Amino acid sequence: MTIAEILHQAKAELSARDLDLNIAEIIIETRLDLTRSELWMSTNRELNPSEKAQFDNDFARYINGEPVQYILEVAPFYGRDFYVTPSVLIPRPETEELVYAAEKFIEKNPARIQRILDVCTGSGIIPITLKATFPECSVTGSDISAEALEVAGQNKTRLKKDVRFIHSDLVDYFQQNGEKFDMILANPPYIADSERVEMSNYVLDHEPELALFAPNDGLAIYERLIQDLPDIVDNLFWIGMEIGYTQGSAVKKFFKKSFPQANVIIKQDINGKDRMVICHN
Repeated sequence: MTIAEILHQAKAELSARDLDLNIAEIIIETRLDLTRSELWMSTNRELNPSEKAQFDNDFARYINGEPVQYILEVAPFYGRDFYVTPSVLIPRPETEELVYAAEKFIEKNPARIQRILDVCTGSGIIPITLKATFPECSVTGSDISAEALEVAGQNKTRLKKDVRFIHSDLVDYFQQNGEKFDMILANPPYIADSERVEMSNYVLDHEPELALFAPNDGLAIYERLIQDLPDIVDNLFWIGMEIGYTQGSAVKKFFKKSFPQANVIIKQDINGKDRMVICHN
């Protein structure tokens, strides 16, 4: 079968199931290492038996509910393709907005930011992205999951960015070693267990629970992390955290308790929902 015939057949099935109509193109262009324009110039090409078998297997896995990012082991973030496995979350567009906020602050205050830490780093998308933009900065990512850090290490190697990754329960390692940072970012687990009933099986069946859920209505990690942050920031600092859209006020209170003299603001995402809390002085 030609690529055109495969895409036509696949789109009919995707449409009937009300699924993403772009999935077949994404699978083929990723497996054949084609750009989208190269794909459309190759629609008369016939897939060889092994290529067709690979497509059929990938497509069946997607139809059965597996995220395409885990099938292909790749997910885009901030203009780069990152290696992902079920040991890490699939990158979300909302997290790009946190990175953008950090970038804008560094651009305005380049002399202030030399040491950056990303807590709960997962696949390493945040520190690797910031290192790519600001190579002069010393950038570190930390996570409690050894499996996630293996993925982050592969992304560091693939994208050739000199980022340090540390195995740590939140910031324990840095407290014990007396390290301090000028900028700290975090996208910690923040979903309440009670929210499971509202979530799709697409997420629950495949993404790591360790990176999704937290006790105390999803606020437990924020409370503990923010309580410890004064130990690892210098006199001048910028801290940004992604939040669930109902958690802004609670997380802001945690920051005001730990940093009573700092500026604490809740920022909305592109959809108008509370998505970040930023604390700086």
